[in-house]
Parts: sequence; structure tokens; C-alpha cells
Amino acid sequence: MIGVVTTSYPRFSGDGAGVFVRERVRALQAEGKTVEVVAAGGGDCRDEEGITRIPGRGLFYAGGAPEALEEAGLLSGLAAWARALGFSAGLLEYLARQGWRWDAVESHWLLPCGIAACVAVPGLPHRAHVHGGDLYLLERLPCGDSVARVFCRSHPDVVFASASLRDRFRALAGASPEDLGARSWIEPAPFDRTIFCRPSEEERRQARCALGGDRPLVLAAGRLVSIKGYDRLLLAVARLPARPVVIIAGEGPDRARLARQARAAGVDLRLPGALDQPALARHMAAATLFVHPCRTLRSGRSEGMPLVVREALARGLPVVASASGGLAELDGADGLVLVPADDTGALAGAIARALGNGG
Repeated sequence: MIGVVTTSYPRFSGDGAGVFVRERVRALQAEGKTVEVVAAGGGDCRDEEGITRIPGRGLFYAGGAPEALEEAGLLSGLAAWARALGFSAGLLEYLARQGWRWDAVESHWLLPCGIAACVAVPGLPHRAHVHGGDLYLLERLPCGDSVARVFCRSHPDVVFASASLRDRFRALAGASPEDLGARSWIEPAPFDRTIFCRPSEEERRQARCALGGDRPLVLAAGRLVSIKGYDRLLLAVARLPARPVVIIAGEGPDRARLARQARAAGVDLRLPGALDQPALARHMAAATLFVHPCRTLRSGRSEGMPLVVREALARGLPVVASASGGLAELDGADGLVLVPADDTGALAGAIARALGNGG
């Protein structure tokens, strides 16, 4: 039996949270493996057999753990850390009590899952997946460099979602994972290619009719938080002489601020909330362009390899994205245009050209 330890995992059919972990589980099951998933969750999760939920949903299924743990307000920040420590303690307790039943363990996100697996089931073969925000949190720990080195000396296989993440890990640890006893490679997270595939022209027509209107549609999707750069998207669209409709699918703490910014700039912004996977695929079929204007924050945090960009490209949708984090590694991909992060003029020009408005 393989134990898969993760923070987020889909809670219902179509849920976008942790979908790449589910795809990895499906791959293991296709190999004939029996899998037990241990994930954050709550009492109302409608789960299939083989999934254990540890309390911690409020931290990992909202705006995101890194944002919550950096909350400026003292009380809210302390509350987030309390939830994180509570989940970590529950996870450690479960792994120490039940992990002996497994033949191997796979963890997603170094903190807390990779480190917890290293501590609680040290003798098991361990495949650890690094996605981005987890490495950032490890970098922020006062002893993060030591933790990274000790982790590698437990001889895990470490799978990085992008080369930039492996480079950052190497800089943190002061040596390559291999020099410290681990094995490592680059492997972008998987996604469901039965959902995110090229639509037929009829599917595109029906999707456009369902959303209504003949104006160009610019789509973005992700948590409504600063690192996604959606404020830059609205600034860029406001510069265009012929403004498209902008749809940003997702939830998060920046929702009200983005709505106010759009009203002030005269941008037709629609915020449908978090979409399940089939609904997001339908929006991609209807859209004219997908934009992912992510940025590198002042703290140094950037995105690892945003799954939604690769899903949009697989859907045959032209994409304009910032060359931030792992996205720079997709340079040259068919249908993708990269622009410098936080360059509103370059973003506006790329959107205008993609929409056929010149610029």
C-alpha cells in the first residue's frame, strides 16, 4: 500500500483543490497499487473510500496557506499558525500510528507533509513533491536550511514542479539534493487530459452562447491573492481602446478589492467564484484569451509551475503570462506569450495583439 500525504485534495466531484495529487493517485492505482490518501479536510467532506481527513480545511482550501501565515493582523496571523500547527500535529500522530501499514509514502508539499513523513515514517521509501509555496515556507523558517539538509539525508526521491524550484532548494540547502543523499528530478504536476483537451468548434460555440455576448472574453483563474497579479490584468485591460470582458474564476481575500478596482477603471469584470474542473474547461472553450499575470512578491516568493496555464494551453487557448517563477521555463510553448512580470505596458500590448487590437 502507498500512503499519499497532502494538504489539499478534491473534496467533491470537480473540485479543483489538489487535483494534481488526485491525478498522481490515479496513476498509482493504474499501476495496480493500493493507495490511502491522508489530507486536510473537515467533517462535511464527501469522500471516496481510502481517504482520511485531518482537520485543517480552513487553512488549505481558502486563500492559501502562505498568504494566511503571512497575515498582517496579529490575531488572524496567530490563528492561521495555530491551525497549521494543529494540522501538523494531527498528521504526525496519524502517520506514527498508521503509517506502519504502508510499503512506501508519497508527500505533496514539503511543509508540512514531506517533513512529517520524514519524521513519522523514516524507514519507508519516500517520494516528495515540491510545488512552490511549500519551499517558500521552508525558506522562511529560521532553521530552514538545516531542515532541508536533514530531509535530504533521509534519502527521499524529490520531485520538483520546475527547475527554478530545484535551483532555489539547492541555494537553501547549500548543496544539490544528490550531494546530500537524495535523488531529484523535474516533473510538472499532472492534470486531467480528458477534461482539458482541445474542444470541437461546436463545443466552443455552445460555451460562448452559454456565457452570452459577442465581445472578446479574457479569462484568468486562480486564488484571488496578490501573487496572481490580477490587479495588473485590470490595469492592462483599462489601457485598451476596445475593452474585452474579463472573467477571473476563483475565490480569495482580494475579491472585493478587485471588484472596486474594475468599477473605478470601467472594466467589465465578472467574478463567478471558484469553478469546478468541468466548468473551468467550459469557460476556457468560450474564452478568446487566457491571462496569468503572476508576480514575484517582495518577500521573494513566486509560483512554481501554475497548473492552470498548462491546462489552458492543452485546451488550445492562447495564453499571455508573466515570465515569473517556473513559467519562464515554458518559453517557446505553442500558443504562449511571456511578458516581464509587473510590466503593465507589456502586458497590455500582448493582450491587445492577441485580441487583434494592435498595440
